Amino acid sequence: MRVALVTCFNADWHHGKVPSPYVPLNLLTLAAHVRAAGHEPVIVDQTLALFDGTATDGPGFHRDVADFIAGLRPDVIGFTTMCNSYPQTLALAGECRERDPEVKIVLGGPQATVVDVATLTEFAFVDAVVRNEADVSLNAMLGSLSGDGDIERVPGVTWRRPGGAVVRNPDAPLLQDLDDLPYPAYDLYPFDKIRVGLAPVEAGRGCPYGCTFCSTNVYFNRRHRIKSPERLVTEMRFLHQAYGFSRFDLVHDMLTVDRRWVRRFCEVLRDGGDGFSWGCSARTDRVDDALLSEMAEAGCMGVFFGVETGAQALQPAIKKRLDVSDVLPVMSSCVENGISPTASFITGFPDETVTDALDSFGLALDVLELSQKTSAQMHLLAPLTGSPLHTRHRDDLRFDGHSSDISLFLLNEAEISLVRRHPAIFANFYFIPTPHLDRELAKAVSAATYTCPLLFIALRHAGADPRRVLTGWTDWQRRNISGEQRAQDYYLYRFVLDLCAYVKAELLPELIGRAPYLPDLVEYFEVRYALQRGLIPQATVFRRFDWDVQALSASLRGAGRPPEATPGAHDLLFVDLKLVRQRGYVFLETSVPRTPSPLVRDGDVLEIRDIARQLVSRPQLVIRNVSQQKGFTTRHHLTERHLRAMGLVPERAASPV
Repeated sequence: MRVALVTCFNADWHHGKVPSPYVPLNLLTLAAHVRAAGHEPVIVDQTLALFDGTATDGPGFHRDVADFIAGLRPDVIGFTTMCNSYPQTLALAGECRERDPEVKIVLGGPQATVVDVATLTEFAFVDAVVRNEADVSLNAMLGSLSGDGDIERVPGVTWRRPGGAVVRNPDAPLLQDLDDLPYPAYDLYPFDKIRVGLAPVEAGRGCPYGCTFCSTNVYFNRRHRIKSPERLVTEMRFLHQAYGFSRFDLVHDMLTVDRRWVRRFCEVLRDGGDGFSWGCSARTDRVDDALLSEMAEAGCMGVFFGVETGAQALQPAIKKRLDVSDVLPVMSSCVENGISPTASFITGFPDETVTDALDSFGLALDVLELSQKTSAQMHLLAPLTGSPLHTRHRDDLRFDGHSSDISLFLLNEAEISLVRRHPAIFANFYFIPTPHLDRELAKAVSAATYTCPLLFIALRHAGADPRRVLTGWTDWQRRNISGEQRAQDYYLYRFVLDLCAYVKAELLPELIGRAPYLPDLVEYFEVRYALQRGLIPQATVFRRFDWDVQALSASLRGAGRPPEATPGAHDLLFVDLKLVRQRGYVFLETSVPRTPSPLVRDGDVLEIRDIARQLVSRPQLVIRNVSQQKGFTTRHHLTERHLRAMGLVPERAASPV
């Protein structure tokens, strides 16, 4: 049988940006199983389809991908599913059914697993769901479809009888020894078409903890398993020899549960002398200075820590049970060892208060201020189906068009209608009411962490109380921004510009005496954000500053003290590089010297001819001031690495990564 295995949708065209395709490690692993059983697997990467021209962005995307899949003439189409893209997955599955009424459509992955019966009940074009781990049950189900078995005897499958009744077979047993897994079928993925920074390698499965917001414990039954250090390193060496990878993402929810295992893994890496670098996920209470030092010596370059809340009182309530006072010391230890740490937070827990949310926000800012190497995330709580919080509050769910950033994609009108009709299937697009926390404040805390944390760090250094800033913001927002303006993309698109308007109107008059540089810094953040979101139509934007805003911005992280600002002319030119839209938004930011006869005046029209050629061939840009009929040169900051990432310089043949 020919089996098309289809990735989740991983592209957002609402801001003119398409994220890079991700390596579908789960599907490549299943493909290895399917191939070993004598079937023919084919990988279909939806995001890659946008890059190679198989599909075009916009309303016709699903039709294009469905046409491509139909052209493969599969007997079975298997879709992996995640909560964020489940509406799009079902839309594509429906398109595939229209093209071939006989093809079998099978869903798998975390989201389909937890809403299996409801999905089969509501969507007649879905034939079956393979729940939880599918290493054994997928092949058994394929055998039943080809006449070599009885689907009623296949564990872990939910399916529909010919008469329409939905049958949920007993769960399949979990794989006990992950060393028995075959290598993923890496040869089925077109590494030659994309630039992969970190090669993903499955290190293990399952988490032994029972956090109330997480649905992983449903998928893996809280069974923590991990490959042996020897097997894991051997797989990394295979990827290095076959594809040239030397940087790896070790995929496991909690790599450092067993410290003895971590030390043995580090020992095997050090003894091999391969020089690999890698990243992983951990808890702050499952590492210490000594372990982080060993990990760094063995090549660890990044660790993701789920902190979840900076409010100590909420830690036991969500069953995370971390000591919040350990977070900054662990982050500092990572930085001292050359490891870049990420601290992830959640706001919007049902019992959360304003003080709790601001404790989390303050700790996220502390993490960011610690070093240029640190990162912080602030997610809105998503009521994931199967999580204890969802089970407890599923009758309380509300929909306001704004969802957690883990539900990344904006919904069109048809998808909004679908989500509203089926809250049990698409619960992650809803929210749990927070009686002690203003919903708009929670949204602002999340959005500010992602879009303008340096602005809040600067305000904090200037003496502004974050509680007053944010509660004042929500009052100002309600007075000045209508509900219609706060559409579902508001916090991705307009939030920072409105926040800056509020800061200018309400806060700067009393803060400027303590921080006279603040007006320039606010304008700097504002113009950068507007450029990134494409809200300024001009290709070149000139701004006059009386303070060195670039140095000021850089000083907000890693200094551990208020920024030291020196007045002085520091005019900047921002240049939109529209030639690289498909790789994300890029703009140049370069100084323009002040002269007795200004090179640029406000409102001047500027022109840069053949930007791509100039960037590649010289360290300076020649800029023509059309309004003044004269030209000047200024240095640009883009390195060869930037130019390679932008596709302006070919990748080095010796290093595909």
